[in-house]
Amino acid sequence: MKEAPQLKEWPTFTGEGEYDHMSFIKTIDMLQEDYAIPDELITARLHSLFEKSAKRWYYGIRQTNGKNTWSWWKQEIITKWANDAWRYKIENAF
Repeated sequence: MKEAPQLKEWPTFTGEGEYDHMSFIKTIDMLQEDYAIPDELITARLHSLFEKSAKRWYYGIRQTNGKNTWSWWKQEIITKWANDAWRYKIENAF
């Protein structure tokens, strides 16, 4: 196993403005695959990767649901941020 990148090299996500939650998820998935990073390390870093409103959302979800896998968190991120306004923006970007 290669050593995981330092935290400063990981993407962050605010959930505000011109956010792209799918890019955030895909980047973490690639890091996990490339460096064989276990779910526990990814989920332990989420509190540092989320910023602003995403961090407030994370703390609320974490407090309610406790520890979960990266797959579970991905689904929660998609559920929260893949709303109609985001879909409309993506569809009309092309």
